[in-house]
This record gives sequence, C-alpha cells and structure tokens, in this order.
Amino acid sequence: MSFFLQRWLGGGGPWGRQEVSQAVERLIDEVDPKVRLLPRSQQQLQRGVRDTLRYASELIEHLPAPLDLSPAGYTTDRRVGLLFASPESLCRVLQGSEALQQYFSHPANPDTAYLLLVMQPQARQRLGSQLLPDGQVQNDVPQQVISFEQHRVVAAYDSLKNLRQLAGMEAFNALCRDLARRVALFDARRQQLEAERQRVLLRLAAGGQTLINADALRGRDDVKDAELPQRLQQLDAELTVMGKQLSLPGKLDYLRQVLRQPQQYIKAGLESTWLDRMGVVTPPDLGGAQLDFGLMKLGEADDSVRERVVFPGSITRRDLQQWRERWPQ
Repeated sequence: MSFFLQRWLGGGGPWGRQEVSQAVERLIDEVDPKVRLLPRSQQQLQRGVRDTLRYASELIEHLPAPLDLSPAGYTTDRRVGLLFASPESLCRVLQGSEALQQYFSHPANPDTAYLLLVMQPQARQRLGSQLLPDGQVQNDVPQQVISFEQHRVVAAYDSLKNLRQLAGMEAFNALCRDLARRVALFDARRQQLEAERQRVLLRLAAGGQTLINADALRGRDDVKDAELPQRLQQLDAELTVMGKQLSLPGKLDYLRQVLRQPQQYIKAGLESTWLDRMGVVTPPDLGGAQLDFGLMKLGEADDSVRERVVFPGSITRRDLQQWRERWPQ
C-alpha cells in the first residue's frame, strides 16, 4: 500500500495520539526547544509527524533476516563476520548498548532480545589480487572494499514483529537528529558570515590606511579593498535571509516543510551487494556471496545525503553473558 493511500486510510503503524505527541516533542527537543514558545507550534506539527511516522514505518518494513549476534553466530552467520572487524568489536558494541542493558534489566522481558542495529558503510578503492576460475592469480586488479563502521544498537524489542512495527519510530528519530544537525550547520555558517562582515566593516573603517595585523582582518576572505562595499551588500542580504530562516518561526516553517514531504528527506529500502570474505566486491561467478541489507538515506541534496546500513539482530541473555566472560569490561 502506498504512503499516500495509507495517509487517507489511516494505516501505517501503531501511531496513536500519545505516540505522535511524544514524537512531536522529540522533534522540537532535537531542533530547538524554544520553538515551543510559538503559539500552537505542537499542533502545527501533529499531522506532519503522524504522516512521517507512517511513511517511515512503510520504508522500514522490509529488512533482511536477523543477524545471529551470539558468540557462535560470529562464525556461523557469515554476515556477522563481514559487518564486524573482529569478535571483540562486536562484543564492545553489545556491552556498550544502553538499549540492550535496559532491556535485560527487566526480568519480565523474554530471554531473547531483537535489536535494531545501524552502521555506516565505507567504500574504498585499492589494487589487489584475484583468483580466477582457472586457478590462476591475477595481480594489480582494481578492487572496491566495503567495510562497516560506527555500529550502534538503537533499540531492543521483545519480538521480531514488534521490531518491524516500531522501527519506523527509530527512523523518525534519525530524521530528527539529522534535521538538528542541518540547522546547527546552517547556524554555524551564519556565524562565519557575521564574522566576515565585521572584518569587512573594520577594513572599510580603516579607509585604506595601513593597519597593524591587517592580514588577520582579511581572514580567509579573498576580497580586494575596492570590492568591499559590494561584498558588504552581499553579506547583509544573505544574513537577512538566514536570520529569518533561523528565527523560531523560520525553524517551525522548515520543520513543517520537511514533514509535508518526508519522501524528499528520508528514503530506505533493501539493497544487495556481492562480497568475498574480506569485504571485496566480487561477482557471484568469482565467489562473491550475496549480502542483503537495509539502507537508509537522510538528506535532500545528493552532496549531503547520509547513508546508514540497517540490520535486525537477535541475542539472548546467556549469549550476552558469554560475551562478557570472553572480554570483560
């Protein structure tokens, strides 16, 4: 069922009034808590947040089979060995997970936890050797190596069904963090322009006179003295626009814009690649094994899109205890 059809029929996940209200508060907390000072700010975001949760739930429905994150699973589930550089690195991720610790701190929870695991994919090029079907080794072959970094367990659930149903909220949380990051970068850019404007004003006030530390006033602004008045006009115009966008009403408008078209800012789907045991992209006929993974993309422009690989996983209380015994913290 498409997102837009779900929007009118009311499906798309267990998002009642309480869950939507909590998501609205989380979004405002991430971007700027002062947005609450605006009249009816939460109400203005309610429908967009509900629609975005439904959309995110639809995106995250199709995930690969859960990873076996037990000590035995590191050797029996080939995918785990590709995703983690060593058993110890997997152990550190599990032991450092607040979500997993909270889950197992409740004795009433089932002994098996189903995790939502995210990581950052990295691709690099190298020259390597390749074993050909006839048994010969070819050297200096251009290769692409895929690795996975910054692993995080973002949530733990009592069943795979609940994981698939509620993972949409985690995708929404990721969107909230990304929007907050973009607003912070935009504000940092505004501060840079304001600092440049002050340097331009000081140079104009000097009227061409020689100043002590004049090079410092130039900063990194490669602007000639004759171009200073024009540059000042440009800075004033740009800062005026940025000031409106970074005002509380401007931030609220930005959030409403994103929530009206979530498909422009967050995308996810099931992807596949073929890798050998060292993570080298290898065609199936040369021994590459298929790796299916969820891929989430955040961002509206190609040059600023952030990608995260998403996997479900499972681990029991006993498995976690075995990891702790092997590598105690």
